Amino acid sequence: MKLGHRLLLYSCTVIAVLIAAIVGILDRSLPARMAEETRNGLAREARLVAAQWDNTINADGLADEAAQALGRRVTLINPDGTVVGDSEFDGIALAGLANHGSRPEVLQARKGAVGSARRVSASRGDEELYVAVAVPRGIARVSVSTRAIDAIFDRARRDVVSAGVVALGLAILLSLYFARNISRPVRELRDVARAMADRDFSRPMVEASGEVGELSATIHELGGQIEGLETMRRDFVANVSHELRTPLTVLTGFAETLVDDDPPGPVRKEFAGMILSNARRMQRIVDELLDLSRIESGGWVPHPTLLNLRTAAAEVTAANQPEARRKGIILADDIPDDATELFVDRTALRQILSNLVENALRHTAAGSVTVFAAREPGGVAVGVRDTGEGISPEHLPRIFERFYRADPGRSREQGGTGLGLSIVRHMTEAHGGRVRAESTQGEGTTITAIFPPAPGGLQTEMPGV
Repeated sequence: MKLGHRLLLYSCTVIAVLIAAIVGILDRSLPARMAEETRNGLAREARLVAAQWDNTINADGLADEAAQALGRRVTLINPDGTVVGDSEFDGIALAGLANHGSRPEVLQARKGAVGSARRVSASRGDEELYVAVAVPRGIARVSVSTRAIDAIFDRARRDVVSAGVVALGLAILLSLYFARNISRPVRELRDVARAMADRDFSRPMVEASGEVGELSATIHELGGQIEGLETMRRDFVANVSHELRTPLTVLTGFAETLVDDDPPGPVRKEFAGMILSNARRMQRIVDELLDLSRIESGGWVPHPTLLNLRTAAAEVTAANQPEARRKGIILADDIPDDATELFVDRTALRQILSNLVENALRHTAAGSVTVFAAREPGGVAVGVRDTGEGISPEHLPRIFERFYRADPGRSREQGGTGLGLSIVRHMTEAHGGRVRAESTQGEGTTITAIFPPAPGGLQTEMPGV
């Protein structure tokens, strides 16, 4: 059953149950309450008649006048039970009325209470409600036909049922209106979700109000992220395939040559060196992909401690000095006294500095590469600056993306995987920090990682990282 039909059915059911409940309550409590109110009213009227009954007034005339004023049957009874006045009977008919001394309401009134009884009148033949009170002259009784009470109750019941039917009609109209306005955006959201399942993210956001509108906005945002992810997946697969295809082609070519042609020793040695170099390159790509996967999935969590930056920088520069000397590049560090401490994970700091130094050496033909640190308002900045080829402005915002290269061909020839700066960004952000890149084409590049300040009370670990 559709949402609109369900909403209509639920609304009609609620209204019908309420009508039935109200009618049931009326049937159970209203007759008794109405009878009680009627008795009280008749008692007041009987006292009013009794107050006017004295020796100077004709009893039957008083009963007739009171009945005309009240719209009730009025009966006046002597203490011995003889009826001396009745608004319904006169003359011989009045004298022929039976003695009322044994009537229940009369007996109760003689005891000082307000007497009441409901029965079929022997003289009139219809059911009446009698109420009697005692006075010095006898008993004053006022009665009313129960048909009048029942008519009031029936009118009340009809009014309730009529109001319920009107409410039911209004509920149906309102339910149809709201069902249409609620089910329409829900159906549209259903179609959007189905389209997203079929990888179609082109549908516009569904306009709606309230919670449905919030759901629409959330689904629209989710669709964009699935799309911030499908694009990344396609690019990732394409990039990985491209990065691995070149070394695999080299490996296959040289291996086939070694197997089929049996080249001389020097050539065979050269081929083996190329095979080893490309195998190491593929291994580096796989290792860095695994590192990225662990970081992005939350499998790697930093455990920062307060470390000595000079010691860390010295270890990284020492490990990369052979490559720097081979290219004639000055590799140094610049760690001022006010920025020697950094609250960072030991392994992360080593990998960040190593990636930045290796990347700088790869893109610097001559000049210098410097590991530096500086204290900033938001924490401590650590980075590497070089005097290399630089990066053009259009490429600078994207250099921290996976596999992104400002100069793809040259970077790949120099052994870069395109993942180093992405790892630097993810590791820095895992500490609550951020990265920054500055470059002037032809003059050099500076890559900086800014880490939050260390909590107070920590002591620096002086040993290396």
